Amino acid sequence: MKVTLSRHAKADLEDIRNYTIENWGSHKWLLYYRRLSHAFEQINKHTVIGKDRSLLLPGMRSLNCQRHVIFFKRFDVVDNRPVILRIIHQRRNMPALVYYEDLEGV
Repeated sequence: MKVTLSRHAKADLEDIRNYTIENWGSHKWLLYYRRLSHAFEQINKHTVIGKDRSLLLPGMRSLNCQRHVIFFKRFDVVDNRPVILRIIHQRRNMPALVYYEDLEGV
């Protein structure tokens, strides 16, 4: 896989892992992680996939994966590869992210 996870996305993934294991067990986490990994692969393969989120951050897109929304952007500094910026639960207030500066770059 040739996507990069921002520090926020790494923390998000760890939180998702901990929550899933605590509430549904390791087996469910592995299934969910496979789905997330598949979404990351799709983001890497397709230059234009998901929903345009340029109103939040120019050039940013998002892709739904189960109960989460993956926010990503391609950056020149990493050879135009996608960087996963955040992995947010779908119930979270998406526009509020920019006010907390949670959608910064690499």
